[in-house]
Amino acid sequence: MTQQARMRSNQSSLCILNCTTGDRAAVEGASFVIGSAPGSDLQLSSPQCPQVFCKIARRGDVMELNFSTPVLINGTLAAFFRSMPGEEHTVMGGGHLLAFKNTPQPEAWMALARDNSWFVYSSETHDWSGPFGSEYLRSWLGQFSANSRKQMLLIPNGMEQMGFYLQDAKDILSIPPPSSPPAEKSAWYDRHSSGDAAAHGHESEPAPLGMELNSEYGEFTCPICWFKFDRGDVMNIAVHNSLRGDPMLGDEAMQRFHATRFNDRGQALDAMGLATSDLACPHCRRKLPPGFLDLPHHIFSIVGAPSSGKSYYLSVLVKLLQSTLFQNFGITFRDADPSENVILTQMKTQLFSSSSPEDAFLAKTDLEGALYETLPRQGRKVRLPKPFIFKLSHPATPESGFSMVFYDNAGEHFEPTRNSADSPGAQHIAVASGIFFLFDPLHNTEFRAMMSGVTDPQIKQHRTDQQDVILAETEVRIKSLLGLDSRQRVATPLAVMVGKYDTWSYLLGDAPLLPAIQDGAVRLDNIKANSARVRELMVRSCPSIVANAEAISSNVCYFAVSPLGCSPVEFLDREGTPRIGPDPKQLNPRHVEAPTLWVLAQATPDMIPSSPSAH
Repeated sequence: MTQQARMRSNQSSLCILNCTTGDRAAVEGASFVIGSAPGSDLQLSSPQCPQVFCKIARRGDVMELNFSTPVLINGTLAAFFRSMPGEEHTVMGGGHLLAFKNTPQPEAWMALARDNSWFVYSSETHDWSGPFGSEYLRSWLGQFSANSRKQMLLIPNGMEQMGFYLQDAKDILSIPPPSSPPAEKSAWYDRHSSGDAAAHGHESEPAPLGMELNSEYGEFTCPICWFKFDRGDVMNIAVHNSLRGDPMLGDEAMQRFHATRFNDRGQALDAMGLATSDLACPHCRRKLPPGFLDLPHHIFSIVGAPSSGKSYYLSVLVKLLQSTLFQNFGITFRDADPSENVILTQMKTQLFSSSSPEDAFLAKTDLEGALYETLPRQGRKVRLPKPFIFKLSHPATPESGFSMVFYDNAGEHFEPTRNSADSPGAQHIAVASGIFFLFDPLHNTEFRAMMSGVTDPQIKQHRTDQQDVILAETEVRIKSLLGLDSRQRVATPLAVMVGKYDTWSYLLGDAPLLPAIQDGAVRLDNIKANSARVRELMVRSCPSIVANAEAISSNVCYFAVSPLGCSPVEFLDREGTPRIGPDPKQLNPRHVEAPTLWVLAQATPDMIPSSPSAH
């Protein structure tokens, strides 16, 4: 049958690969013969192969294969099988390894020419590697023990579903025995080049087995575990339901793997041949946000004591940035992954759409609550805060787009006793583009002593004030994680935000604060002038906060902010417990965006214009 006739009839062709020689053939007629006889349609040359090894006959859309002697068909001894459209089969017998693929597109199969390269899949670790040429495959497999080899499957290039167990195929492929003594290996592939090599049809050179991926160097920083990696290190997430069960994440998680096979659109294929677009960090294996490799990321770390109002601040900030950035700069601020930001979206909606303080009340961020998840990090399972990631872009300069990453840490994570390897939840401060310290003046005895006539119910609460200790601990952590001398300071912008400005604004005098935005630009001079006024007040009331902040960074600015713009009210929740929460009818946020705009003007000057210049 000619190719045009086959296309008109829409029939599948049975494609065949002699895996030892790379010879390929496509059965498009009614019959086909495989054997050692000179007239065979596919001639095999091994001495143990009979002259007529297999006869193939077409029965409509079905191919029937009859072998002259029992062979291993898909790992089972038999002498006959039927091939339906879309199916793949492997046959071992007559001294040969044969792969069969029933497809309506034999051209793609034949285009591989005499390619007899291999991929390797481990059912033990769920990892892929390859493609390997035959010679390199032999030397590479020699590094594994006999036990590891029992879990390995060899997949010929062009196959997507079926392969050969290494234990069955090792003699025909002349695979050498395991080295003695065997050395168990933990890494499988060259994480930096296997995907690109497969995409271009080249053989990859795996990294020395047993090497750990370096977490301190790389083009990208994971927004979940904050370790670094390069583009070639990134993992894909399997789609097919049978590929559930990741060795590091547990039985319910989809397997993570390094892509070595791709479809025509460049999408990675999982072990069952399904296209996947979701990526995962190679360290913690958590799903990365869509488009993660396409945009630079800026981590914004919000630090503060327990119950200082970080959740309220973050909820209000995200709400206001959407309108402020678009109205003043034409910048679109949107969810990078709405499904992952759903908790923050719910907090924002709860605060701004409620009709009563009871409904608007945001529960304290719990160390083990919904804002945290358990993930592997440095060989142990730890609780890490979920990132909230947003994309910023301008229609006129799409190439300058970037992402912002926020966290809603429990305040306890910043306390000195929490900084252990098992509780690294606040280590994002060391890789942040900006650090935001939220100071609660109503928790500070000296600041409260300066206030008079305040009716805010929070002033009745008396808590131990550790805010200067938390700021000092922040300094220790940053310098420890970055390997800095105690006398060195980072250049990372540090915004000291004095919250609840609505309760103490009169302490700054009658003159209002200058606007952070004027004439379509961030006014850095205004921000500096406001900072000087707030700093002078903090020096008089809380000098330890100023001293600790300016020991951390050489780039400190002070802000007066009020996320709610009004005092909260007292109420009883549904269980009758006394609570303090905002009245949604009185919300009037003040100066909430100013700290973020100050950092953005420095981190992304091409996107956020400033006057005078940020440089």
